[in-house]
Formats: sequence, structure tokens, C-alpha cells
Amino acid sequence: MYFWPMFVAGTCLVIITVLAIYIPTIYIRKTNKLIDLLGQIATNTSK
Repeated sequence: MYFWPMFVAGTCLVIITVLAIYIPTIYIRKTNKLIDLLGQIATNTSK
């Protein structure tokens, strides 16, 4: 019974770590797509 709080704390720590890694990668991918789109718009308007 003593291991239950440690198990819950460890599980929460793992979930927080996974979210801290996963969420920034989503934003990086979205910003890379946005930068590519803006670059295409710039090349199309400069022609």
C-alpha cells in the first residue's frame, strides 16, 4: 500500500514529461507549415 502514492506520482511525472515533449513538436510543425506557406505567397507575389 505504500507504493501507491509513489506509483501515482511517477505516472503523473511520465505524463507531464510526454506532454512537455509532444506539445512543442506540434507547434514547431505548425509554424514550419506556416513559414512555408508564407514563403510560397512571397514567391508568387514577387513574380
